Amino acid sequence: MIVTTSLSRRGLVCAGGGLLLTGILPIGDNVSDWGHALQGRGADRFERAEEFYRGLAAGLYRDPRDRLYQAGIVAQLGIGAYLLELGASDDWCRQRIGLFIDKGLAIANQAGLNHRQPDMVHLAQLLSPYGKWRGPFAADLPTIGAIDPLRVSATLDDLLEAVRRRLADGRIEEDAR
Repeated sequence: MIVTTSLSRRGLVCAGGGLLLTGILPIGDNVSDWGHALQGRGADRFERAEEFYRGLAAGLYRDPRDRLYQAGIVAQLGIGAYLLELGASDDWCRQRIGLFIDKGLAIANQAGLNHRQPDMVHLAQLLSPYGKWRGPFAADLPTIGAIDPLRVSATLDDLLEAVRRRLADGRIEEDAR
C-alpha cells in the first residue's frame, strides 16, 4: 500500500503511482513530465489547474452549468497558483477572492499577470462566483444561452499559458515589487 499526502499527479508518480494503477485516476495521460519545469509555491496548484483543464477540454462536461463550474475551478486554480507564487496564502485568497474569478483576475493583473484578454474578462464575469453553477438552485439561474465549449477551452488555455509563462520566468517576485 502506498500512502501519500499529495493528490497531485506529481505526488502520486513520486510515490510510485499506486492510485494511478488502481484506475482512480486515468493512466492514459503522460504524467512523467507534468509540472517538472515549474518550481515554487504555485507549481502544485498550477498542475491541478492543468488536470481540471484536461477534463474540460476533452468535453467531459456536456451540461453548460457543469462546464461553467469546472471552468471556474480551472480559472481559480490557475490564478491562485500565480498569487501563491507572489507570496499570498490560501487564507488570504479565500478571504479576499473566494469564488469570484473576476476579483482574482483583477488582483493578479494588478500584481503583474497582465492577462486582460476580453474573452477572459467576460468569462470571469460570467463565472463569478463560480459556485452558483453547481449549487442546488443552478437550474433556477437565468438562461445563459449556448456556451461554446471550444471558446471556453481556448480562453482558459490562454489564461493557463499566461500563468505558466509567469511561473516559469522566475521573475515574478522582482516584477511584483
